[in-house]
Amino acid sequence: MSILKILSTAIKLFLLILLSWFLVHIFALLGIFISIGFFIWWLFYPRYSICFSCRVKRVGEYCNICRSTVTDALARYPKNLRSALINVLFLLLASLLSIFAVIIEYQVLQSAISPTSPKTVSFVIPSESQYKVGEIFPLKIQLTGIEVPINAIQADIGFDKNRLEVVEISTKDSFATVFLQKEMNNELGYARLSGGLPSPGFNAPTGLFGTVYFKAKQAGLAQISFLDTSLVLANDGDGTNVIKEFTVVSYLITPETLPIDEQEIQNTLILKNVLGIEEESNDNQILLFVDEQEDVLGVENSELGDAFEGVEKKGFFDTILEILTKIDLFIMERVDWFLSIFNLSLPGINDK
Repeated sequence: MSILKILSTAIKLFLLILLSWFLVHIFALLGIFISIGFFIWWLFYPRYSICFSCRVKRVGEYCNICRSTVTDALARYPKNLRSALINVLFLLLASLLSIFAVIIEYQVLQSAISPTSPKTVSFVIPSESQYKVGEIFPLKIQLTGIEVPINAIQADIGFDKNRLEVVEISTKDSFATVFLQKEMNNELGYARLSGGLPSPGFNAPTGLFGTVYFKAKQAGLAQISFLDTSLVLANDGDGTNVIKEFTVVSYLITPETLPIDEQEIQNTLILKNVLGIEEESNDNQILLFVDEQEDVLGVENSELGDAFEGVEKKGFFDTILEILTKIDLFIMERVDWFLSIFNLSLPGINDK
């Protein structure tokens, strides 16, 4: 066989696979509606419909579905209601098989994207509490559910800017040894601490990454949450983000104001006991950030970009896998929405 014929066969095979993939996804997304539309079309324009059984028969052969002989190459439409309904069932079966094919494809792609690092890590926020106006309180950035070694963390925190403000972010007692960003923006209600440690990374069930010190400004219910831009990257060579969920908590700020003398004592403790001790503890930590509060929200400095190079940037193959996964997830979510009308749920949709 010549090279030209081999190349032609390979191209035809590729196009066949591509067409099959396209049809499977179209039927998974629209197969149910195509089936309903087919029956409605047959009711109004029966001769312009198609019987799939007649379609594969030769002229003169008997169609068991229509219960008649194919007499004309063009007359291959459902001859009666029974034939039309059976053809609708064929379409529905093709739709169901396509849906399950998409589910299987989605699970395989998910395994290919993150085969060794399941999402198990969560940020721990202390349970609800209450504070007085003017009171400073710590919020520990603590990780739990660590099942594989991790080596890079980016904790993005959103908070109620009207009722809270960030006083300081401390790296004291952190398991991380390198810090790339420490950012605070009280006008936007945003804070970020990012850093990590060299391979083999941190491998313990729980660990303290840092501490954010908040000051209560105004009475009311103040919400603090870890944003979905946060990252906890596994030391698996692929930089898999292993965050399972993003914690949210609300604290009650009471109308009672902390006395001025107590506020001064708190400020002194923050300056001496927190910042002073942190300077001593930083002997084993490398701080690469500049302690300035400018252009914070969603902005990464060049040092952070260099540190995550090869982790956040994905290759062509990984990008294709992610696109295919998103297509499958899009289809699964639409099918699940349709099934929810009948109080049903699509298998595998909760694994996203």
